[in-house]
Amino acid sequence: MRYTLLFLCLMFFIGCSETDKVQISKRCTDDPLETINWLKELVNNTDSNGLEIVQYDYKEQTVFSINNCLNCADNLITVYDCERNKICEFGGIAGLNTCPDFDTEATNKTVIFTDRHCEKGAIVSPKLYKEIKSSPIMSAKINGNCLDITFSILSTQDRIEDVKLVDSGEVLESMPTQRRLKFNIKENLTKPISIPATTSFDVSNLAEQGETIILNIDEFNTSIEYTRVP
Repeated sequence: MRYTLLFLCLMFFIGCSETDKVQISKRCTDDPLETINWLKELVNNTDSNGLEIVQYDYKEQTVFSINNCLNCADNLITVYDCERNKICEFGGIAGLNTCPDFDTEATNKTVIFTDRHCEKGAIVSPKLYKEIKSSPIMSAKINGNCLDITFSILSTQDRIEDVKLVDSGEVLESMPTQRRLKFNIKENLTKPISIPATTSFDVSNLAEQGETIILNIDEFNTSIEYTRVP
């Protein structure tokens, strides 16, 4: 009897381990906004309608919920897998719900991009964070869920299209927790006049609702305290 129980326990742990391996093998990337081209294009081509990308684990694979009309009354939310195969649809004028079990079965929700409240959104990308250079900042302050950054930009550049705020994806364990970011202005080799400009970045994807965190922007000497509001 004792050996039977030991055998069953061993098979149980082996089975769990094999299941975990299947789930891990179906995670397409740890840096979706930098390595999945169609997601990267969505972020680079946002407009005034707004965009929110949420990552989940659903049916043993990574999926992405795309809401590309945050400011629309009857917006349609579509869920895709890593290869952009359509998995689910929610809302729209017809009130679709093609995955009734999504709310209960989808786990590990992570908002990886949003510009719900602001002109742009903070990008969470460890790879991009390592690759880009930090650009000088004149000032930065929190305004609701927006981080308003004032900087100097060439008069030939677009203050919205040519700037990025990138989070390293790393959470520094402290009280409160801290995040590391880089602000980047697209390189321009011409030498026209520089002008001051301000762009607001939605940083609500970096904290839970009501949570207070510290934002540390590379080469900006002042840490910024941010509390996510509804």
